Amino acid sequence: MKKTFILFVLIATNTFANSDVITMKKGIVFNHVGHQTTKVGDCSVCHETKPYGKIAGFGKEWAHKYCTDCHEAFSEGPTKCAECHK
Repeated sequence: MKKTFILFVLIATNTFANSDVITMKKGIVFNHVGHQTTKVGDCSVCHETKPYGKIAGFGKEWAHKYCTDCHEAFSEGPTKCAECHK
């Protein structure tokens, strides 16, 4: 499991560094540029240390909590399961 997670992090890091639109498991598409707005403003809202840096605790639970909470706070973006999972 740990090796799988490390592999996921390495692939995700490479993907983030090379693309502004990332396709993840279960049909989830993340538009990084779309999240770099004046509303979000500071990369540290998601990234722990620096742009394209580590997202502390990133995974299914993190995304379900923080992504949904942020989308609800800004009244933008998907908040229902089928809106992310296609």
